[in-house]
Amino acid sequence: MKKHLIPMACLATFVGSAAADDQDFFTRDHMLGDWYGVRTDLEDEGVSFDFNNTFDYYDDIAGALASGGTYFGRARATINLDLDKLVGLPNAKVSVGGVSQYGKNYNRSRFGVLTNPSSIEGVDTTRFANIWFEQSLFDNFVTYRVGKVDGVGNFGAQPYGGTFMNDELVYIPNLLFAAGLPFDPAQQLGAVVTLRPFEDTDAAGLYFKGGVFNSNNLNAIIFDDIGTDFTWDGPVAIAGEVGYDFGDEYPGYAKAGLHHNFGTFDEVNSANRSRGNTLFYANVGQTIWNLNDSGERHVDASFSLNYAPKEEVNVYHFETTAMIRAIGPFEARPIDEAGVGLIAAWLSDDYSNSLAAPGYDSSGNEFTVEVTYKARVTPWFTVQPDFQVVVNPNGNAARDPVYLVGVRNVIDF
Repeated sequence: MKKHLIPMACLATFVGSAAADDQDFFTRDHMLGDWYGVRTDLEDEGVSFDFNNTFDYYDDIAGALASGGTYFGRARATINLDLDKLVGLPNAKVSVGGVSQYGKNYNRSRFGVLTNPSSIEGVDTTRFANIWFEQSLFDNFVTYRVGKVDGVGNFGAQPYGGTFMNDELVYIPNLLFAAGLPFDPAQQLGAVVTLRPFEDTDAAGLYFKGGVFNSNNLNAIIFDDIGTDFTWDGPVAIAGEVGYDFGDEYPGYAKAGLHHNFGTFDEVNSANRSRGNTLFYANVGQTIWNLNDSGERHVDASFSLNYAPKEEVNVYHFETTAMIRAIGPFEARPIDEAGVGLIAAWLSDDYSNSLAAPGYDSSGNEFTVEVTYKARVTPWFTVQPDFQVVVNPNGNAARDPVYLVGVRNVIDF
């Protein structure tokens, strides 16, 4: 853990030398302040920074394969360049970001569940993540992004998920990882093009989006340990989405899309291999209740449906998520967030059959419920207590539910 914290400590010391400005410590936007105005001056010139650290601790109350708590952290640094301000290239920007992840990846080995209770848990690594160029043309009719990009985040991310802690609510349902698109923080070469054909009409929210990606031998991280490999290793993965965003008093969205990988996949219950894998998704959400006249405090709800036709190569066959969240749940806490989320995973017969053994009852499908509250202590610091329960863990109806408690804190430097 210490080797990952050293870079962040050095960064905090360096930036902190300019942090003791006249902003109030508890009301400033960033813990290290405005650097005596330097940060704002740079943003005005087209250079902005984002430094943050997310730290999760979670433990089982009962039901885990091996009891005990674990932690995971992710420090992220990103620089964004507005090329219009810097060099006069209209509607263009560059973003370069890196992460340092530290901790234990225990959701399957210790807790014995498929769904990940932490949206940041993964490989212990320090690496570049995103490196991309983006530009909008023809009055935003076309927007394209090229470079090392997040494929699954661009095709299937759930807009209201940021309230939660579980990976399948914050990011995407697990089913959508199976086509091998690159994901955050292991972005790979790719391009995303978005068309908004009716920008100046009542249908301003309609868009069409397509993407093509290097799936890096069906493993986003392999052969690219620090995120600087720009080799196109294949096989090719593609994605497409059509959506509509609507506003007014009760804003919302609706979108549907697919992922497809042209590579060859191992079958989950045999030694055979199968070519190609296609996944489908649909996601809708809307503000259903405004808690004050301005609408700054509101309640949102969303639902997703995800489908993997080829049971022989996928852990999941169907999966749904549903969530309801409140932004500003209490008048005295206008920027806190609270939410309840559900993940329902119907596993493929091939996967269930591959686990057949004494003590395994394949009649179960995994269901997860999360209840969470994100308290904004200051503009730059949040604390989030969290509770999750997993029924039929790993699809085994013979096991008792797994009860998990956790806490997340996020510091914006």
